[in-house]
Amino acid sequence: MNTAEPATLLRRLGAVLYDTVLAGFSVVIVAAIPAYAFTALTGAKVPDVLMILLYIALTYGFFGWFWTHGGQTLGMRAWKLRVVTATGQPINWKQAQLRCTWAVISWAALGVGFLIAWFDSDHLTWHDRFSQTRLVKI
Repeated sequence: MNTAEPATLLRRLGAVLYDTVLAGFSVVIVAAIPAYAFTALTGAKVPDVLMILLYIALTYGFFGWFWTHGGQTLGMRAWKLRVVTATGQPINWKQAQLRCTWAVISWAALGVGFLIAWFDSDHLTWHDRFSQTRLVKI
């Protein structure tokens, strides 16, 4: 197992807040481009289900790209955190997909998947554990 110091829950939440604002604005702005083009070309509104799928794909792309290219989102850089494997190596796209999916489940369970880090001996969240990754201080 990696010997780097695990991230505290408060540091994690600081990075989450930072990234939520940044990713949220980025995803909405980027998604507006094809939505506007579709409406301009067809005169019809993009179906809601397609917009939701686009938001999901862009959000996954945002986090997945940062995590697999240096292990840090901008929020994680600001809070001096990095996501790594259990052995301290960079994560791959499969782990990024699992981490994203389980992070959504962690929030959907009213944050329990995050809060569990307070009680976990390794300070791991659900998305850390199920993606075999860790968030560490740098």
